[in-house]
Amino acid sequence: MAFTLPDFNLPVDIYTGPWTTRVLRVSVMGNLAYSRRVNLGPEQQSGEQYASAAFMSLLLPALTDVRSYLTTGQADSVEVPAGSGRWYSVDSVDDIGKGFANEHRCAMLSQSSQFLNAVQYPGLTWPIPIP
Repeated sequence: MAFTLPDFNLPVDIYTGPWTTRVLRVSVMGNLAYSRRVNLGPEQQSGEQYASAAFMSLLLPALTDVRSYLTTGQADSVEVPAGSGRWYSVDSVDDIGKGFANEHRCAMLSQSSQFLNAVQYPGLTWPIPIP
């Protein structure tokens, strides 16, 4: 059985530029996934800042224009679902199934908030409760 494409079931808004002057570049349907859910016990954590951070995978249709800091020097900001107030920063982007019929794009995300980086995201807080 061949690998199938994920369902792209959530509206995603992709913004470019600094947070305070961001510009909507594209709206697309995507799939927000946590990936494998495994417990990182104390013996498995490296002690680094992000050792136990929850990174999300945003699965998108092939060739979707989403950019990470590594490619442009300015990470895109994405809101998933669009209009929800759930903001993420794009940490990395790569393709899955490149060259095959099931090709799609994966953007690794981390939550964005003024509490994580007050300089980069002034005034940004997540809605409570999280929708």
